[in-house]
Amino acid sequence: MKTPRPHARTRRAAATFVIATAGLLALAGCDPRTVLYFLQPFEPTIPPPCKTDLKGKKVVILAHALAGTQTEYQSLDRQVAREVGKLFREKVKKIQVVDLEKTWTWIEGHPDWTDPIEAAKAFEADIVIFLEIESFQVSSPTSPGLLEGNSKTHIQAFELAHPKNSKGKPILDQPKESQNIYDAYKDTVFPIRGPIPESAGASKAAFRTKFLQIVATEISWHFIPHSPEEDIQDVKFGGQ
Repeated sequence: MKTPRPHARTRRAAATFVIATAGLLALAGCDPRTVLYFLQPFEPTIPPPCKTDLKGKKVVILAHALAGTQTEYQSLDRQVAREVGKLFREKVKKIQVVDLEKTWTWIEGHPDWTDPIEAAKAFEADIVIFLEIESFQVSSPTSPGLLEGNSKTHIQAFELAHPKNSKGKPILDQPKESQNIYDAYKDTVFPIRGPIPESAGASKAAFRTKFLQIVATEISWHFIPHSPEEDIQDVKFGGQ
């Protein structure tokens, strides 16, 4: 018996691939986008708009809620910062998020701070993320008595790093320099489908907790990838 030649095996493999692809095309109704989804060797993800990788970095998270948002919700800024930090620790390998209590102790000891980089220097961090919560409410502005989350957050990130040479290598004998690496706004609405009555199994307190988690999650997506399925909001409360 003759040993099959390599190019013969290649032709058979190609034919098998074509047949399998044709079957997928029939299954998908001839939509190539659906076929490509099935042919991907890994779960597809949506990349973050901030291109600086947080892996292995020491990160400080600062948050400030404008006066109007703090009237009804005390410590809103701390809660958002805590949730974002928790998500970073869960999703980013080898990240070191500076403890929130240490961060707030520094803030209280420096009431006149204006530049987030000051905190990065104080904690010898690589990146500082500053979240300014401009609005946060859980009552529908157009439908009194209904629950609807609306928030707007200004997201900024600054990196403290050594300058790099022409080859992109850090020059370690030169002092670190600061750079604004990200600046964007995030508007969050929950539920997207419209407001819900408080009697629908969700108290105002439970709704607020849920909405705060969604706000923090969508903020984290500016820095870490997420799957398309995560874009679908979960509107269940208390297992209902």
